Amino acid sequence: MADGLVHERPGAEIREHRAGAGQEGGPPPSPPSPPDPRRSRALALLLVGPFLSLFDQFCVNLAAPSINESFRLTSFEFQAVVGGYGLVYGLGLITGGRLGDLFGRRRMYRAGIAVFAVTSLACALAWSPGSLIAARLAQGAAAALLQPQVLALIRTQFPPAEQQKALSWFAVSMSLGMVGGQILGGALPAWDLFGWGWRPVFLLAVPLCVVVFLALPAVLEADRPALAGRGTDVTGAVLVAVSMGCVLVPLAGIREWSFLPAGLLVCLAGCVLAAVFVRNQRTRIRGGRPAILPVDLFAVPVFVHGVLLNFLLYMASVPFAVVLALYLQDEAGLSSAEAGLAFTPAAVAVAVGSRIAAPLLARFGPPVLVASAALVAAGLAAAPAASLLADDGASLVLLLVGMAVYGVGNGMIVPLLTSTVMSRVPPKDAGAGAGVLATTQQLAAALGIAVVGIVLYPASSALGLRYTSAMAAGVAVAALAVLLAARLAALARNGTKG
Repeated sequence: MADGLVHERPGAEIREHRAGAGQEGGPPPSPPSPPDPRRSRALALLLVGPFLSLFDQFCVNLAAPSINESFRLTSFEFQAVVGGYGLVYGLGLITGGRLGDLFGRRRMYRAGIAVFAVTSLACALAWSPGSLIAARLAQGAAAALLQPQVLALIRTQFPPAEQQKALSWFAVSMSLGMVGGQILGGALPAWDLFGWGWRPVFLLAVPLCVVVFLALPAVLEADRPALAGRGTDVTGAVLVAVSMGCVLVPLAGIREWSFLPAGLLVCLAGCVLAAVFVRNQRTRIRGGRPAILPVDLFAVPVFVHGVLLNFLLYMASVPFAVVLALYLQDEAGLSSAEAGLAFTPAAVAVAVGSRIAAPLLARFGPPVLVASAALVAAGLAAAPAASLLADDGASLVLLLVGMAVYGVGNGMIVPLLTSTVMSRVPPKDAGAGAGVLATTQQLAAALGIAVVGIVLYPASSALGLRYTSAMAAGVAVAALAVLLAARLAALARNGTKG
């Protein structure tokens, strides 16, 4: 669905969905070729990357208490183990995506998978807090290298008629990674397999990475680098990493050190550096030199609205999952394994939502995007509502139903939104475009956790944590996402080009 959710005339979305294209003024599309079984196997191997990237980011939320028992972490070490992966992951996504454009996406994906396997093994074998932190940081860098290649390869290696289905499975893999990380991150340490405690949480990735690394060349041809011979943009890579670091680090440590004025100054410095980075990229593009970021994409209304909607959805969902996991253990009295299992309905419902998204879009058009965003908000709203109920049984039922509703909405909106954003990215810039999309997710997660953390922790340490208010803050952000989804749907209905 190369035009995502944007169509010019009534009924066009059905024809474009079936044709998988939308090339104005061109000849009628040729009948799609039969699906190649090798592409199905290649897709399965590619989806291991996004699954592991999210799994290893979220598994630590519930495995952290067990890790803390092993090493007696200081506050700084605890923050580094939990948040260091996401920090490095977010810093490297745009550069990682551009490396795929420059040197080949399959090659960079396999390189990222190999490094991810080594660093996951290093996490599992860590003998000290320092060794675990170093391994987690390197693991985040590997994830930043492999993750953007997946969307870029779907955009360039799969025919248009198969891209929507591939994106649906991409949504499933990401959602299962996030939810599966919560479930197994709590369950594996509780099971204490072979007396290894939390270590199997990281070992899980190693055999999967080995299989992907060895099997992928047989089912997916090496792509020709889209920007081969153009050179690299070292200055841009440094500027984007430093500017994002200046924004993310103060947000990650907002509860650990005085945010004002030092933290605010560092954030402002990051914003200034980001502006310098954008100007640098524009200058390089105008001069015909290689650039990390194709900044012209931000002149495309549909791309911009899609990226902003993606930002709001992750700002709502990621911190919400963290707060809910804490609430279930600290307030509801569940074990880490039981708390993880509470996310199971979402995992199942995501698969359902991803499979019905494309047919619903073909039948009802762009308003489906608004409906899916509304389901996300409604599902999240069930948790704070459940926390206010006095009946534990009714509270649990409402929570589980809410998780299922959230899962359906999330499963629908991820492939629809991803298709919308990536359809506006030229194939030669697919890696960088995927990097932008993933980077906004990490920025949104960091900002969301910072905002929710302010609500969660009371001014006085003598007071209890405000779980219900913190979850309600996530619901408010999700409600803003519904409004933005309506704006994007309006662009679609009006046939706005982008």
